[in-house]
Amino acid sequence: LCRPVLTVRTEAIEAGRVFVAETDRILGFVSLDQNENEAEIALLFVEPDVIQSGVGRILFATAEDQARAMGAGTLVTDPDPNALGFYLRMGMVPDGEGPSGVIPGRMLPHVRKALQ
Repeated sequence: LCRPVLTVRTEAIEAGRVFVAETDRILGFVSLDQNENEAEIALLFVEPDVIQSGVGRILFATAEDQARAMGAGTLVTDPDPNALGFYLRMGMVPDGEGPSGVIPGRMLPHVRKALQ
């Protein structure tokens, strides 16, 4: 059920809005979308065996830098509730919630960060 929501879109790759952390293998990636003055982290994934190694922090910083370069004043995302703590540590603040694109009736937190 979640495949369509969790698939990196070809358009994002072609537009240069997908960034990959890699060594001899892919460690994680982040994908951005832009809506007016907001950039959205559409996807941010880190391989489980490198969680808490700094890869997520680097990918988030890359997303911030790229969002600024795109002219966005705000960075937003609707993370899985299990990842909410990470986004709060990155300086994002809660801003309501929105419906899951996969599970009917499930709500996801919505977070945002002003970019300066």
